[in-house]
Amino acid sequence: MAKPKKQKPDFFYLPPKEEEAMRVLWNTQNALSASEIAENIPGRTWPASSIQGILRSLEKKGAIKVDSITKLGKSYGRLFCPEISANEYAMMQFNRYYQMESNNKAGCSVMVSSILSNRDIKNSDIIDALNEIIKDYESKNTEK
Repeated sequence: MAKPKKQKPDFFYLPPKEEEAMRVLWNTQNALSASEIAENIPGRTWPASSIQGILRSLEKKGAIKVDSITKLGKSYGRLFCPEISANEYAMMQFNRYYQMESNNKAGCSVMVSSILSNRDIKNSDIIDALNEIIKDYESKNTEK
């Protein structure tokens, strides 16, 4: 009998170490072992052995899952993959901060305004990205 699929949580926060581990998983197409995740965290200053606790916490939150168990050297180990995408996590944070559930239009306006006020992005890049998003949205015809 298959386990029932866990429902994604409405909100959780990722402390810096957990977010670093998630970024490694988000930036790969393959499931990774704990040691592979630790090795691929740029500028990691904490011991690689800490990764097990970080992964346990991420699993409890529903951010990652065990993709498979495989032979790693002489023993067996778990391979992990994300249960939530980087975009889903970002939207989770925006939804909580801007409370988009209660006033979707106002929350969306604030979110877009925040992005537009980012001085590190050229106006033409923002306009191109917004036009692409609008075209994609219109082509899906998913107006709510």
